[in-house]
Amino acid sequence: MRISGKSGSVSSTQGVAGARPAASSASAPVAPAAATDAVQVSSAARLVAVAQQALAAVPDIRTEKVDAIKSQMDADSYHPDGEAVAEGLIKEHLAHHRQS
Repeated sequence: MRISGKSGSVSSTQGVAGARPAASSASAPVAPAAATDAVQVSSAARLVAVAQQALAAVPDIRTEKVDAIKSQMDADSYHPDGEAVAEGLIKEHLAHHRQS
């Protein structure tokens, strides 16, 4: 918008509606940009990857412990410490909520 020196007059609003990109020349082809992406992995990230692979190899259920407890239960000789179980549950619960 352009304001002239005359009082109360405003001239045309050319160019306000939006800029148009300059027309490209048909004789100048546009070359694609060269790919320059690269990935660098830190030693800490490599260590985490190795740890994750090792953890994936460990079973979620320790069958030898489960079998031992089942045997004790069948023989009516399994008597866990209730306070220790409760304390373990509370610690696990608190640790889980700290991670979230």
